[in-house]
Amino acid sequence: MVYQHVNFERVSIILTKNVVINGVEDVRLIEETVDPKAVSAKECLIESEVSLISAGTELSRVFGLKKGAVYPVRPGYCSVGKILAIGDDLAGFNVGDRVLFNGPHSSLQFYDPSKSDGGVLFKLREETSSIEGSFLMMCWIAMNGILPADVKLGNTVAILGMGTLGLILSIYYQQMGVEVIALEPITDRAELAKSIGVNHVINCAPNDQYESVMEITEKKGVDIVVDATGLSESIETAIKIAGKYGQVILMGSPRTDYTTNVTNSFNAIHTKMLTVIGAFNRRYPYQEKEGSRLSIHRSLKYIESLLNKKIIDVDRFISHVIAPTEENLMEAYDGLMNKKNEYTGVIIDWNKKEDLA
Repeated sequence: MVYQHVNFERVSIILTKNVVINGVEDVRLIEETVDPKAVSAKECLIESEVSLISAGTELSRVFGLKKGAVYPVRPGYCSVGKILAIGDDLAGFNVGDRVLFNGPHSSLQFYDPSKSDGGVLFKLREETSSIEGSFLMMCWIAMNGILPADVKLGNTVAILGMGTLGLILSIYYQQMGVEVIALEPITDRAELAKSIGVNHVINCAPNDQYESVMEITEKKGVDIVVDATGLSESIETAIKIAGKYGQVILMGSPRTDYTTNVTNSFNAIHTKMLTVIGAFNRRYPYQEKEGSRLSIHRSLKYIESLLNKKIIDVDRFISHVIAPTEENLMEAYDGLMNKKNEYTGVIIDWNKKEDLA
């Protein structure tokens, strides 16, 4: 759908397509209408080009992993599109700007940064592709595994999980000259970690990871451990392999039940004097604020340069680009959940037509 050349003075409504998770394994693509002239002072009207499926948040809703989740829900927060109309109070942007924003999967939508979950409205460089722009949001989330850490030259960092976030985080730490140990039981993902230059890749079951880490670190454990899996069992491993005075950063969100005796983990935190840090995606403000130089906007500018230089090569992470149909969407969600070797990242292309039989 392309609306850039529409004369909104002559148009009263425009048809939009929107992804809605109506319930467990019930994904729908619904049509709605919007009045393009109804943009408020703090809003902009954005025509989507692409949006990236979140393999964490969205899968937890589609497959009922998050307890207490309320339906229906409109998923997505990694969208790229062009501004078609803009309110008077939204300074710094113009009609025609191509932007990354936190809007859900939709072909066309009103977007108010102040009311969105993340508040992101980021103007992309001309050289940044739409797919790179959409992936930029996932790269920002990975930054939460490094920004709160007290990183020193010569540190050893262990990262549990070589999904998208773990792989990107490995690149960040390697850019700092830190020794990275990647822990990943899925062989194909372990091979991806090797392909981006990680020297120590432990490809074994979680129960065997401790001995391998101790061998690499001469039984000292690691200085920083980041859990990028969101699995409670992996967090236990993270605490176990951390060395004295180490830092344990929890970047993933545990969502499923897990029964264990927590005494060993609590005892390890106490006796090894560990610092455990919750690194959720809302830790930092979008714009820089007084007293803190860290912000999402600042990080996005840096990450965009890494994407432009191919230090982070988006082609390594995106396996599928799909047209927006209910069948394609459910197939993508199923692939991301159950075919992790085949589905590494999925982009919805809002201009792509459904393949003809």
